[in-house]
Amino acid sequence: MFAPGHKYRISRRDFLKVAAAGTAGLALTGWPPSQTYAIQKYPHWAKVVVARDDAATEGPNINSPIVRSLLNEAINVLTEGGGWQSLFPSYKAGETVAIKVNCIARKMTTHWEIVEAIVDGLVGIGVQPNNIIVWDAHASTMKAPRYTLRNDPSGLRVMAEDQLNEPYDRSYPVSIKGETTYLSRILRNAVHLINAPILKEHFEAGITFALKNHVGSVDNPKKIFHDPPEAANLIHAFLGRGKPKQDCIAFVNSLPDIKNKTRLIVGDALFGIYQRGPGGSPQFTYNGLIVGTDPVACDHQARLIIDEERVKNGKPPTNPSHIEKAAALGLGTPINEIKVIPVQRKKEK
Repeated sequence: MFAPGHKYRISRRDFLKVAAAGTAGLALTGWPPSQTYAIQKYPHWAKVVVARDDAATEGPNINSPIVRSLLNEAINVLTEGGGWQSLFPSYKAGETVAIKVNCIARKMTTHWEIVEAIVDGLVGIGVQPNNIIVWDAHASTMKAPRYTLRNDPSGLRVMAEDQLNEPYDRSYPVSIKGETTYLSRILRNAVHLINAPILKEHFEAGITFALKNHVGSVDNPKKIFHDPPEAANLIHAFLGRGKPKQDCIAFVNSLPDIKNKTRLIVGDALFGIYQRGPGGSPQFTYNGLIVGTDPVACDHQARLIIDEERVKNGKPPTNPSHIEKAAALGLGTPINEIKVIPVQRKKEK
C-alpha cells in the first residue's frame, strides 16, 4: 500500500534488477537473503507509520504532550501493541542507548520536544537517563532552542563528537568504496541506536532523512561522501567539496555498527523544508512523525511528503537515489513493497 500521491512506480523488469542486486548486497552486508526470514529476524521490516495530529503545533510552537502521545500511539501501531519494550527485547541494565539527532541547521534541528518524547519512552521501559546519550557531530551546531550540552554521567547526556578527546574510534577502520574512515566513538560505544532525523530537502542529495543522518557519524564526510570540488563552481569552493556520492550514503548505513544496532527511527516531520535545504527556516507544517525500523521505508515516505509540497509550489520532484541504493543493498524493503500505516488525529474544535 502506498501513501496518497505515490509517484515512484517501478516496472517488473527494473524490480527484478533491484531484487537481484539486493540479494547480492544482503550476502555482503550480512542481512538475510529471504524476505520471510528478514521479517522474522528484523521485526517491522517494510512497515512505516506516518502519524499526524493537527494539534501537534500551533504556529511555531510545539505541543509537547500531544507529540509524546502521538509517538507512543505510533509505536503501538508499528509494533501491533508490543510497545517500546518490544523494540528493545534484548536490553540489559546499564547498556547505552544513543539517539542520533540532526542539528546541522539551527532553525531546522530535530526538535527537543521529540527528543524528550523518545527519552520518556525509554525511561518508561527501565532505561536509566544516565544510559541515554543524545548526540550529533559538532558542538557548535547543537545550540538550537532547548538544547543544552551536558556530559554529566549522572544523568541524560547531550553531546557532540568533537567534545571528546578522541571523537572517533581509530582502532576500528572501516572502508567505504576504498576510502578508509572511522566511526563516532559515541556510536561505537552504544549498544542500541535510535535515529531521529528531520524532514528536509537537500539541494544536492535530494533529501536528508534517516539514511543521510549518518553522514554525521564518520570522521571525514567531505572525503567519503563527496567528489572533489569542481573547478569554477563557487558553491563547491565555499563548501570545500563537490557533489555527493549518493551510493556512499547507503554504504555507510550497511556498516554493522549502524545496521545491527538501530532499533528505531523517529522522523521529525512536524515542519519541513521543500527547497534550498538543508539550511534555512521551516517552509511548511506537516504536524507529523515518521516512525519505523526500516530506513528505506521511512526515507521514501519523507521523499513523498517533500515532493508533494514541491509539486504544490511548482518544483520538480527530488532525486535521492541513495534510497534505491539502500534498498538494493538490503537495508530495507524494495520500494514497491512498503506498507504505510497512517495515523491521523484531528484537532478538536
